[in-house]
Amino acid sequence: MSTPLADVLEPLDLRDAFRGAAASTWVVTGSSTAGHVGFTAISIVSVSVDPPLVSFNISKTSSSLAPISRSRRAALHLLSDEQRSVASRFASDRDRRFIDDGTWSLDGGGLPQVHGVAARLVTHLVDLVDVGDSFIAVARVDTADITDRRPLVHHAGGYYPLTTLTTTPNGA
Repeated sequence: MSTPLADVLEPLDLRDAFRGAAASTWVVTGSSTAGHVGFTAISIVSVSVDPPLVSFNISKTSSSLAPISRSRRAALHLLSDEQRSVASRFASDRDRRFIDDGTWSLDGGGLPQVHGVAARLVTHLVDLVDVGDSFIAVARVDTADITDRRPLVHHAGGYYPLTTLTTTPNGA
């Protein structure tokens, strides 16, 4: 009988490895009869063009998990480079995320809509995949609103504007 590889290896903490990676910064929002939910995410990924599918991770301990899994709806907001405070706000105290300060409003379908974003995707959850301490949510994109605003980037635990990249011809 063989020993599973997971039993042989010491547990790894992948946070240090991924601090060096740059990622787009999103706020995921949802609604339920109990109120509005939302969180900052850097795990939004395009999965399929046809049909239009995306995925995002949601922690098993997230207060947003039950409302989003019940309603099967979520809005994904790609934050613009001027929204560092919004990213921090939705990554911290959940009781302060939806204060009435003009940063957000409800859309026609009852989902919280963050204003001033680079893009907004309204989605319908098609699957939740149980993986470790999180779920991977797979969602069909029903509508997409895209602006010309530059995105906010997450790197090394902080939020930064995307700077203009310069390249030389042929990568030389």
